Amino acid sequence: MFFAKIFTILCLFFVPLTAQAKMDVFKIDAQRNAIDHNNRGVIYMQDRYYAPAIKEFQMAVMLDPDTQASSVYYANLANCYMKIGYPALAQDTLQRAIKKNPMNLSLYQDLAVTFKRQNILGQKLKYYEKESKKNPLAQVMIGFILIEQGKDDTGLAKLQEFVYTEPDLIISNGVKKYINERTNERF
Repeated sequence: MFFAKIFTILCLFFVPLTAQAKMDVFKIDAQRNAIDHNNRGVIYMQDRYYAPAIKEFQMAVMLDPDTQASSVYYANLANCYMKIGYPALAQDTLQRAIKKNPMNLSLYQDLAVTFKRQNILGQKLKYYEKESKKNPLAQVMIGFILIEQGKDDTGLAKLQEFVYTEPDLIISNGVKKYINERTNERF
């Protein structure tokens, strides 16, 4: 009986040490886990399992909310929302993605599509025209809204104006490439 008590007391001293040692081995890398969740979400989305894909993308955003990589997670989440017919959720998600990575041209294109699906292109055009006085990137949004309205020439001209007035921005090269591709398609 005496040895059992001593053994119990010794265990109480050593168990916390071994538990602490095990905790050091299992550190969570939130950014790596976010990438894993995003990759799983992409697979689910490709297989058209949108509900689990949405959960995976949401988990990726929660694990890594404050980096530029989260804009990819937001964009994937928005893509799922569009696939299941929720353009308003996609709009909100894409706006968050643009805040994380304002130099990603495809986010602006996708956002214009969400406006079209919600029948709010005219309303958003007015908003971005006012916004363009403060933010030159609003011109990109105006160009894509005009294109979604079927005013391709006017939209491309607005994008060209953006490239001319903001040649040093990283996104300007992407806009130039987009303009050239659209122009070559037409001719």
